[in-house]
Amino acid sequence: MYFNQMEFGQRIKELRSLKGLSQEELADEMNVSYEHINKIERARHGCSLDLLMEFSSYFAVSTDYLLTGRDYTNLAAKRKLQSVIDDLTAVMHSME
Repeated sequence: MYFNQMEFGQRIKELRSLKGLSQEELADEMNVSYEHINKIERARHGCSLDLLMEFSSYFAVSTDYLLTGRDYTNLAAKRKLQSVIDDLTAVMHSME
């Protein structure tokens, strides 16, 4: 097993997208620059342990998930919830 920077960046991007945040908004939440988030998501830059822990807390996922992709329980639940929300939104719009 090894750390894959590209996969780490993709996990951050996916979690950010699930929350409906832009890179700028996530940067504000994490108290870092937009460029830093952009470089993390594109696997051009790593992050400190402090920022890793902030990501973990903010997205309510384990650091293990962020680093290795394991323990995706919270992510799967969020995807399922988002799917239900999308379905209900579509039903609401069809009734208008």
